[in-house]
Amino acid sequence: MADWELSTDRLTIRPMRLAEARTWHAIRASAPYDPLTRTVEESVAMVAAMQNRAAPDSDGWQQFSLLGKDGTMLGDLGIRFTPPWNATAEIGFAVDPAQRGKGLASEAVGAMVRMLFHRGRRRLVSVTDGRNRAAQRVLERNWFRLEGRFIESWREGDQWFDELSFARLVTD
Repeated sequence: MADWELSTDRLTIRPMRLAEARTWHAIRASAPYDPLTRTVEESVAMVAAMQNRAAPDSDGWQQFSLLGKDGTMLGDLGIRFTPPWNATAEIGFAVDPAQRGKGLASEAVGAMVRMLFHRGRRRLVSVTDGRNRAAQRVLERNWFRLEGRFIESWREGDQWFDELSFARLVTD
């Protein structure tokens, strides 16, 4: 797992540890446009299951913690790895509300994009709520392009909302 640790000017990014699952749940629960439907216990169980993966980049989701230089959890990156022959990964992210607007998500996404391309992924994708302009700006700053709009593709309560699909190739 240590070979999946990254360091930027302000962040340490590494596979999430079980002790961070409750903080991760709280951060994700505060994310706009992404209602959390699982319980804290389900979030803890998800992180526990990730600890048993053959490798962080084996098929499925892996959560990465975004830690400040003092070790405080500031957010996360979720990466859904596909089989290596597919060479694709999906990326999602959330930052603690008190830390938003500081460029931390852009910094973390940029570092992870470089690592994923270095490790052989050739296509990265991300899907955002059509209303989530902040997440879209993070992707645009990291050279993702808008590839599509899914009209009324997911439901929140009694309302339906659009999602936007972004992607970036290693050749971009």
